Amino acid sequence: MLAAAAPQPPSTVNGESSPASELERQAGFWIQTIAKQKGFQDWLGAKADITPIGPGQHGWLVTLRGADSWPVGYLIIHAKEEGGFQLGEYGAGRHPVFDPNTLYTSMVHQGLIASYAEATKRPLKLERLYVHPLLAVWKWTSPDGQVRYLDAWTAEELPITDKHWKQAAINLRAESLAGGIALMNGRISTSRTNEIFDAYERMPWLTKKPIAGMQSKLLVSLLDQKRQIRFTSELYDKQVLFVWPAIGYHRWDDDSLFVSFDQYGSRFIPMAAIQSEGLFFND
Repeated sequence: MLAAAAPQPPSTVNGESSPASELERQAGFWIQTIAKQKGFQDWLGAKADITPIGPGQHGWLVTLRGADSWPVGYLIIHAKEEGGFQLGEYGAGRHPVFDPNTLYTSMVHQGLIASYAEATKRPLKLERLYVHPLLAVWKWTSPDGQVRYLDAWTAEELPITDKHWKQAAINLRAESLAGGIALMNGRISTSRTNEIFDAYERMPWLTKKPIAGMQSKLLVSLLDQKRQIRFTSELYDKQVLFVWPAIGYHRWDDDSLFVSFDQYGSRFIPMAAIQSEGLFFND
């Protein structure tokens, strides 16, 4: 469980620190590799806080913090059954996944708590739950015993129940490792960063058919043409619709494609993990 007060950083690593665990060494390598890419310059010299995330605690959230202690990005790392680790997703920005500041601000705005001060006096019963890039939530048990689920990015309350969450987790857990980087020394071979756009400026998912047979090669071609691509996914028995604007990609040297979405900063997600869980729309 998490207390409401902003968490204090645990022991830190930053890529080339002295004796570190296997997890820390792997995280450090990926940090140094990704930091060379456009938009990730703030990762250079950043400190990495590593926190287990569940369910099952077989994954970790790595939050990167700059010299001012503010976040500058994150990674999600999974343990592989056969040993070793897999990079699940990553991104840059001051409001990464499971950001406590975003959480408390949003909870006050929604009237779930009266003030940040109230939360610090009475620790909130919170759990970080991450199953898949599409399934990441704060689970909050309120003082009156109600269980609420809040989006891990916006901290907006989701209109779902325990039943919705558990069924979605069963459906997507098997795909949580799809397409993630598993190479200890993998490198980014090609990349693209397009301009940010408002996903709701136009709503092609209401008026057009989705792109048929979307595969990595086609998506790369469209992004190279600077087309505005939107990804949509309906979850929790169609109670929630996610709409993400695709703004670029990183292709790693094992041919894994991580698609960049604009969401409180950049967010790079394996194409293989989401291509069968939603629809892509062109312009």
